Amino acid sequence: MKQTFETRKLYFGFPVFFLGYKDDAHGYNISTSSSAYTLGSMMVVAMRTKGNAVTEIKKHGSFTVNIPTEELLTEVEIAGFNSRKDKFALTGLSYTIGETVDAPLVDQCPVSIECQVLDMVECGALTNVIARVTRRVVDEDLIDENDAFRSDRFSPISYMGDGDGRLYRYFSDESVKMGSIIKEIRKQEEK
Repeated sequence: MKQTFETRKLYFGFPVFFLGYKDDAHGYNISTSSSAYTLGSMMVVAMRTKGNAVTEIKKHGSFTVNIPTEELLTEVEIAGFNSRKDKFALTGLSYTIGETVDAPLVDQCPVSIECQVLDMVECGALTNVIARVTRRVVDEDLIDENDAFRSDRFSPISYMGDGDGRLYRYFSDESVKMGSIIKEIRKQEEK
């Protein structure tokens, strides 16, 4: 039986990422986040309105989404709990500048996405940044011989929890190809 669950927030599993941006104080910087979704060539990220990332992204009009794996969890925490500091210096992470945007791609992340801001919508203490994806870069070992993404080899960090506590989770090696279950059901129905 389900019951009403009173909490001020509920994270049911979102990918952790480094938000990369040009920063007037530090040259380039990153912030850890987990509030994003992408659909086609659109990327939407949300963050605190008064945060440094929103201020800088609003000024410069572009950013990157860099998706780390479990090996970078220490850097995820450092970049997430040190506001308005040079997080590249603090974490030791390196970067290159994007080809289509003036924002950093974190070299150690196997997946990075370059984004150009289209709109910024304030919702109280949060701002939703709506952007156009201008380029995606992926480590070559995550691309198969047919130039398809190797989802089975990619294991991003997931973020979940509630107002009382949050945690990081990792993917297992187990996976199910989308559409395979319904295909099997239909095959059984034909018999």
